Amino acid sequence: MVTAWLIRTREGLLTADPSIVPSAADGLVVGLVAAFACFGVWAELHFATRPSPWAPGAYLLVLAAAVPLLWRRRRPLLAAVLCLAAVTVYHLAGYPGFAPAVLAFLACASLGLSCERHGLRYGLLATVWLWAVPTLPPHSLPFYALDVSMPALSFGATTVVAHSARRRRLEHDARLREEAAASEERLGRRLAEERLRIARELHDVLAHTISVVAVQSNVALDALAAAPPDTDDAREAMLLVRGAARQAMPELRAALDLLRGQAGAADGRPQPGLGQLAQLADQFRESGLAVELRVPDAAGALAPLVQLTVYRIAQEALTNTLRHAQARHAVVTVTREGDALVLRVADDGVGDTAPRAPGGFGLLGMRERAESLGGRVEAGPRPDGGWLVHAELPWESA
Repeated sequence: MVTAWLIRTREGLLTADPSIVPSAADGLVVGLVAAFACFGVWAELHFATRPSPWAPGAYLLVLAAAVPLLWRRRRPLLAAVLCLAAVTVYHLAGYPGFAPAVLAFLACASLGLSCERHGLRYGLLATVWLWAVPTLPPHSLPFYALDVSMPALSFGATTVVAHSARRRRLEHDARLREEAAASEERLGRRLAEERLRIARELHDVLAHTISVVAVQSNVALDALAAAPPDTDDAREAMLLVRGAARQAMPELRAALDLLRGQAGAADGRPQPGLGQLAQLADQFRESGLAVELRVPDAAGALAPLVQLTVYRIAQEALTNTLRHAQARHAVVTVTREGDALVLRVADDGVGDTAPRAPGGFGLLGMRERAESLGGRVEAGPRPDGGWLVHAELPWESA
């Protein structure tokens, strides 16, 4: 067992695993603070007016408080506990002053910066402990003394500032992720619009031209049927033209269907459709919004682009409901009314909030998606309370 542990440790050292080998920057920071703490210990021992315990032991306790801080980014709570334990032992052993506590600034900062949960609470708890230690024997001081309260307040301020910095960093990262996702969605929408534009151009130009060729070739063949026998070459050429036109028509239609159906799949991966609405509803249920889903079985035969558009509109509507509506319940309904697919997303939240006003980017994106298919989207407050997103799209089967 010991041999295996030594082998794993050696492999970790060779691969420079950050959980085993601290970074050079961490070593430099901790080393400088520990050196300052050692200087403070020397000054306290040198100018002490009462007998002190074994002097080298004070420096060993500074080392014991500093070493765990090398891993404060990976294990902030454990590093802080070990550091505070060494500082507490320094005081209880009877050494004058409280110089090793300067290392507690790093411990409190690491709790505020690195702890995923309750970092501020742990940091303030460490502050209270560091405030209480100097009041314990053998060198008891009143808790309101400046040389006790001021350092403790500084520890608390360090924790608060570090926690605030961590929150700003997380908010910044979240904002960057949202902007990247929005940019990716805008790019995908532009690609889809370009594919649809190409499909329309192909349909308007090539489909019409090939249809004319096919019709005219039939007319020419009818005329050649009564022509002299020496027109056999012309008849054979027209048969080839008609055959090529008939073969080109299904190929062109397949290409147009591919452009329309794959307009949202620019990266080659399957795009979500009505089959994924149940998973989408489950995601919002986990976030606290009760979602009721009503989708007919016949909707599964819709064209992929129509299904993708329905999915994205429902996703955006539910996202707005969750963020801005203060709603507890939402109903997503997909029905067929004539040749139109109708999507309704209704909630019981606040219906007149500004973030969901018609000028918002979310509603604008939904309208652009629907209009690219020849549909429309309307949104507004419901008469009986809540908010309704109403979308109509052409019912196009795959």
